Amino acid sequence: MEHAYLHFLHSLAGHPQWMLAVVFLAAFLEAVAVIGTFIPGSTAMFLAGALTGTGSLSLVWVFVWAIAGAIAGDGMSFWLGGRYKDRIVRFWPFCKHPEVLETGHRFFRKHGAKSVVLARFVGPLRAIVPVVAGMLGMPPLRFYAMNVLSALLWAPAHILPGVVFGASVLLAGAVSFRLVVILALLVAIVWLSFRVARFLLSHANAWSSAAGRSIGSWACRHPGPLGRFARKMLDPETPDASTLLLTSLIVLVSGALFFGVLDDVISGDPLTQVDLSVYHFLQSVRTPWGDTVLASLAMLGSGLTLAALIVTVVVWMLLERRWRTIGYWLAAVVFSQLLIYALQFAMRRAPPNELMSTAYAFPSNHVAATVIVYGFLAFLLARRVGKLEGVFVATVSTVVVIVVALAGLYFGRYWVSDAIGGAALAYVWVAIVALTAMWRHPEAPPARTLMPVVVLAVVLVSVGVQLGVAMPSPRPDTMLRRPPVLVTQAQWTLSAWKHLPCYRSDMGGDHKEPLTLQWLSNAESIRGQLRAQGWIEGTDLSAHSLLSLASPNVAAVSLPVLPKLNNGVPSLLVFMRAGDTRDERDVLRFWPSGYAVENGISATPLWVGSFAHERLSRASWPINILRVDRSASGFDPHTRAGAALGASILARVICDGVPVALLASPVE
Repeated sequence: MEHAYLHFLHSLAGHPQWMLAVVFLAAFLEAVAVIGTFIPGSTAMFLAGALTGTGSLSLVWVFVWAIAGAIAGDGMSFWLGGRYKDRIVRFWPFCKHPEVLETGHRFFRKHGAKSVVLARFVGPLRAIVPVVAGMLGMPPLRFYAMNVLSALLWAPAHILPGVVFGASVLLAGAVSFRLVVILALLVAIVWLSFRVARFLLSHANAWSSAAGRSIGSWACRHPGPLGRFARKMLDPETPDASTLLLTSLIVLVSGALFFGVLDDVISGDPLTQVDLSVYHFLQSVRTPWGDTVLASLAMLGSGLTLAALIVTVVVWMLLERRWRTIGYWLAAVVFSQLLIYALQFAMRRAPPNELMSTAYAFPSNHVAATVIVYGFLAFLLARRVGKLEGVFVATVSTVVVIVVALAGLYFGRYWVSDAIGGAALAYVWVAIVALTAMWRHPEAPPARTLMPVVVLAVVLVSVGVQLGVAMPSPRPDTMLRRPPVLVTQAQWTLSAWKHLPCYRSDMGGDHKEPLTLQWLSNAESIRGQLRAQGWIEGTDLSAHSLLSLASPNVAAVSLPVLPKLNNGVPSLLVFMRAGDTRDERDVLRFWPSGYAVENGISATPLWVGSFAHERLSRASWPINILRVDRSASGFDPHTRAGAALGASILARVICDGVPVALLASPVE
């Protein structure tokens, strides 16, 4: 079996088009009862999408085979349910786990025909609901209509993220690491928001039950006003009792988060180091393309968009005659903004962008306003639509808040801690207003199934008008970079080298591998010299290098070398060279130091770099992992790798116990 799998991976690495057969089988088997539990169909879809994004596969054919496999798999499960009906409960695993079928029955009874579509996106139910539909005698024509619709929705949802990833990886080698970072951030925001919302939904009942028991026990021991409030909140006759409990927990968690961030900002540790690293990272990956995209997305939280949503909510509440709800919400908006301005004036914390020196950053009033508007809007919509629609509304609201906050961080309007503090404080006010509204109106509000569409239309029209009036473009001053510190070559070799870091620092400021090289040269000169000595660019990724991550007996130099971060800044120059065996390689990474050596009419940048000797860990297969051999990673000019840089060694110094070589490119 192992030999067959090795042969399969070898063949797949050389023939990516075979993925079409894998796509069909994965989509088919994942939807078949019993078998589907053990088939990682989503992984196969993502990998096929990645190969499509790199140009190795046709997107049309990937869609065709995935959709065909999904339809056939659900059809097989439907046939099994109709063929064996009640006898299927005697088959394994249903005879051992009858609750699996019972869960499918409850889901089908609750959602009817549309359960075939919904279950496609719920792992435990994906292969069970079609069986139940067959057992209960659902008409075949109606089932296959839902089956085809679910496959048409399921395939793009699982394949397109892989396409984006594959295209980003391809662009990383051909264009820039920066473009990959922007795309990855946006995709990760959406994916993580969806996963978190689904996780919270799946655990909400268990958490609320446990919290309810604890609060109930406390309320029995405290007969005062707070005890009466807790007992009323836990009363099963009280509508939205679980929502009241969850909202109360949001108040407590958000309040604790705000005061925790406030304490870190006042004391300066450790969150402020993360602030600096994130700011440096985002500035290092800035591009005109990224500026335009994030400036456009920032309009979701612009004053005009928020004002349009406020007007929409006010009109909506007036139509429902919720006068006090309007008053509570507007009071929360005004009071929270006044409180934030007071805190900003007291803290007097400057934003990272020096061009915004007249503004104070902590907590961010912009993030807070976005949270209050979108958060309260999500609360109103979630109470008036179904459970799944409510999860979707909450996910979209969270994505909008995170994207707006990311845009502000990207342009240096505030620090990470400012955004977290503003969001936490705003969520406290949203939860308090929501609690007040539910307490004053405990009855279930009327259903408004079309209201999410109305709100979406308001947002799209508002953003469209703003884009139509003035398409965002980065202002020249937003792209300014801090000028390098100028020193002479004598100053550098005598003392200025001490001001450069001795170790690479991660996002939290912790020391990682030593920076054993300081190189005085232009980037193109470094590239030319290293290429002439046999070094190759380490970030040249392709479809084949992606598959090599899971291919047996691969050479170390065939695996990609990704940039690492130093205080949030990615290594701009990455090179590798084959070692003495197939399992070894040497890796060089360089970062800008912020210093430059002047030589009369011009200045040459100074780079800091690390040298690492990596070995391939065969024990980690089927995922190939390269580990740094620290005993062989010190830079030594007398070794084969150390002598192959093509640079002159001006001096060797000791930086915090680390031997550092001061290099300069030879004068042509």
